[in-house]
Amino acid sequence: MALEGGQDQRIEGREEDGSLTGLPRDFNIAGQQIRASHWAPAEAVARKYMADAGLEYTPPVRYAKVDPERAKRIAAEYDKLKHDPQNPQVKAAYEALARETIAQYRAVIDSGLQVEFIDFAKQGDPYAASPRLMTEDVRNNNHMWLFSTRDGFGSDAEFDPIDNPLLAETEFTISGQKALVNDLFRVVHDYFGHVKEGVGFRADGEENTWRAHSSMFSPLAQRALTTETRGQNSWVNYGPHGEANRKAGA
Repeated sequence: MALEGGQDQRIEGREEDGSLTGLPRDFNIAGQQIRASHWAPAEAVARKYMADAGLEYTPPVRYAKVDPERAKRIAAEYDKLKHDPQNPQVKAAYEALARETIAQYRAVIDSGLQVEFIDFAKQGDPYAASPRLMTEDVRNNNHMWLFSTRDGFGSDAEFDPIDNPLLAETEFTISGQKALVNDLFRVVHDYFGHVKEGVGFRADGEENTWRAHSSMFSPLAQRALTTETRGQNSWVNYGPHGEANRKAGA
């Protein structure tokens, strides 16, 4: 990959095509052969965002396997976390995560990505065969179907951003509906993690998505991001129901 003017942008330590060294490559999804790889267009968006934000772009270079013992310790600590949204440190971290998520989403949308909420009643799950179909949708069509946060909470749920800044409404509209910060976070998490790096959606893939995406946030925002991603994924995959969860999905 090269900058305008021909300057080489290859990240030292990665594969020749820009992929993480050791990235699992070949998959068969519903009869479709998929070869995972780094995706240069998403990296270009990431580089521009980081430059505009005044942050250094230093993504990881190697694919990392989850350390099960460490993940179990993280899961145990995650289970103990107190819900304390008005704690000044918690509030500051989540406000930073929300602010930077909105900025990242703007950068992604400005690049041309089209995002739509899934209408399960009309279409079912367009990525039912594998979440990797989302990666292929973005790469081939510059389009992403998104599960709405409101659908996850139910149509009658009240969203109180005082309790969680990620539930605040934003200026953006998706499928005619005001998007919440958490909706935008789902987009940038997938785009700058799974799509950009070609990593999967099981425990190892989510670990590498966290590694890639966290490198794009300020240290303050990283605290909330890590709780929402690495902490939650460690609990899901290595907590009390971890063995069953690790066998689910693709």
